[in-house]
Formats: sequence, C-alpha cells, structure tokens
Amino acid sequence: MTMHAQPGDRLVVENPVTGVTRRDGEIGRLHHDDGPPYEVRWWDANEIALVFPGPDARVRPVLGREAPAKGPPAGAPAAAPVVPAARPVDYAASDDDVFFRTAPGPTTAGAVGSDAAFEVDHVDEATSRGRSVLEVGRADAVGAPEMLRRLQERPHSEPWAGGARPLWARVALTRLTGRRIAPADR
Repeated sequence: MTMHAQPGDRLVVENPVTGVTRRDGEIGRLHHDDGPPYEVRWWDANEIALVFPGPDARVRPVLGREAPAKGPPAGAPAAAPVVPAARPVDYAASDDDVFFRTAPGPTTAGAVGSDAAFEVDHVDEATSRGRSVLEVGRADAVGAPEMLRRLQERPHSEPWAGGARPLWARVALTRLTGRRIAPADR
C-alpha cells in the first residue's frame, strides 16, 4: 500500500511493539506526486531528512483536512496543496496577545482571518542556553484607531526591513507552548 501525504502533514513513526511514538515531524516537500520519499523536519532534532516511511509510520493530515485520499478518481483534477509558510515579522506583545505588522498581500497578511502560529526563539551560543515559545491563536486585523495609535507609538515599532507595513494584526492566544534550552550536562 502506498502512503500519500501533502506538505504540512505530520509523519509519526511508532515503535511497532508498544505503539509509542519514536519520531514525529512535519512533511515539507514531496519528491513524487504519488508517494514517498518525503522531506521531513523532525521536531526532536530540528533537522530535515529525506524519509522513505516504513510500516511503522503513518501520516496525520493537517487539522481541518481529511486523511489523504489514495488518489483522485480517473479524470478528476488533484487539489492544489496548501503549504504552510513561516515569515519573519516585527511584533509587539501585550497581555495574552501578540501584534505584528505587515504589508497587504498574500504572504503574511494571508494569515489574517484564520488560525496562526507565532514563534519567538532566543539562543545564546556562548552559554548554550535559550528558549522557544510558540503561541497559537486567531489572527485578526487591528482596526480600532486607538489601538493602532498605541501600537505605532511603541518604541521600536518601525519595521526592520523598511518599507510600508501599514497592516497590524492581533493573534489572540488560545494555546501556548515552549521549551528552555540548557547545556546537556545539567
């Protein structure tokens, strides 16, 4: 049986005896339309590897999408894949919300009106310490004039990349996860 997946799906590899997850990652690039190999970013090591899944692996589709079909009916067009994208943005945090500014258009502004993930990482290579925080929530455009004024008056609110970034969006926290990075000997 051929395994089918789309970019953004999860690949989970389990111990065939215990059913315990051994590896978990996100499928990035497909090398063939009809199945493996897949480029997978393994979450435990944050590395990308070319994977030919074995019988102990299964695909978990992106939330909100049905399990991958075995293929479209003869003569039917295949659906265009949805590719999640990560983009650097200028941001501000306030209480349980994160605000970011962007330019109108399909890239980052495309997240407005849908669920979005916002991640901030910091690594100090000299001390081998760091942290990574991931917030998930709905991204909505900020339209209230008073809130827009407060965001624009914050220190360091000008875009680092320059150019016009007139759209401010708010990601309302629904889930927060994170991890601390410490030297291996502690």
